[in-house]
Amino acid sequence: MNVRRSAVAVTLSVLLGATMAACAPSSPGQVCVPELAVTPEDPRPGRIVTVQTVRACPVAADEGVRWEIRIQPEDATIPLARAFVEPEADGSFAVRITVPPTIGPGPAIAHIANYWESATCPDGASCAAASVTFDVRE
Repeated sequence: MNVRRSAVAVTLSVLLGATMAACAPSSPGQVCVPELAVTPEDPRPGRIVTVQTVRACPVAADEGVRWEIRIQPEDATIPLARAFVEPEADGSFAVRITVPPTIGPGPAIAHIANYWESATCPDGASCAAASVTFDVRE
């Protein structure tokens, strides 16, 4: 995915996240996408943050799902930090991850890199990335 499409997906995720995260997966034309949060909201490089679900989407119980959480600058497609987490059956999770010491100040993204490997995006649906944008301080 190129940077422009990635930025559009993140923007859609942030703008529509609350609406999409609350929808039922069985609703026609709508897909459940987790809404994420990063705390603290404005960390410094090298600090540990918690990435967690604000609203979760159920995960198939028989799947043994393991999500990869990545942090990267908003304008880059290369992840600088990653952690792995096994979500609860309701899709909720919280994982601690270090903001990369090499990341510069400015907007960054935390996202579930492999969310669509364990969730289905129906043909013709608008399936945003499971992500959140936050600011890295100097």
